[in-house]
Amino acid sequence: MVQEIRRAREADLKEIFAIETAVQKAPWAESVFADIQRDEDAYFFVADEGGSRPVAFLIAISGDDFLEILNFAVAPASQRQGIGGRLFQYVLNEASKAGISSVRLEVRESNAPAIAIYTASGLEVVGMRKGYYNDNGENALLMTGEISLI
Repeated sequence: MVQEIRRAREADLKEIFAIETAVQKAPWAESVFADIQRDEDAYFFVADEGGSRPVAFLIAISGDDFLEILNFAVAPASQRQGIGGRLFQYVLNEASKAGISSVRLEVRESNAPAIAIYTASGLEVVGMRKGYYNDNGENALLMTGEISLI
């Protein structure tokens, strides 16, 4: 059960990387997470259970007036419990407090659970990048939404 949503800590990085390798078809290198965690301007949040063990993470960066979701994953044992949706909404709320008005992202065309979270949050498909993912040539859907409407 998720106890809190908070900024990622250095102590979380091993568990975050374990989630990444368990769910991503082309996982990021472990060092990338450490670099992002040290960046105070990055939106790097975790949902944890019992106050210590992350079960989901979301990484985003902000542009002039938009938030770009870079990476988002929920541990397999914690999927389909609403954790991803709560974490996504929390990060959008944090961005809204900072004056950010819209969100955008790319998602694998086959990632139905993530697409469901995004569409339930009001995002819409606005385009496609054909053959975007290097590991298998899968298309990426481009999605965007206004945070104030989400």
